[in-house]
Amino acid sequence: MAQLRVLVIDDEPDQTTYLSTLLQDQGWEARTANSADEGLALAREEVPDVVLLDVMMPERGGLSTLIALRKDEKTKSVPVVLVTGIQAELTHDFSAFLDRFKKHHPDAYLEKPVDPEKLLKTLDEVCSPAAP
Repeated sequence: MAQLRVLVIDDEPDQTTYLSTLLQDQGWEARTANSADEGLALAREEVPDVVLLDVMMPERGGLSTLIALRKDEKTKSVPVVLVTGIQAELTHDFSAFLDRFKKHHPDAYLEKPVDPEKLLKTLDEVCSPAAP
């Protein structure tokens, strides 16, 4: 099986280093970006198999970036997993908020701090072809 490519977009360098190292240790090819604009450019340059996208970033937030990925012909079908620091008690409200964006809905989301097992399970789910 070919090595899967992940693009990690987060304004915190410690977070991109942590996630990319974790995934590389599991056999993934990982690229990182520390801004939304840099991430969009990398995604268009070499389309990844999946994007891990921070929600709260300066200048351009994760939801705006998600919409840009979905509107771009090259990246519109790439699975996107939002990574959020939103606290657990807000998760339901966040899900309801995301439901308003059905056309540009993420494929999944994870809370920070990211649990490695949950990350790998989520990526396996969003990157697996749908069953017939």
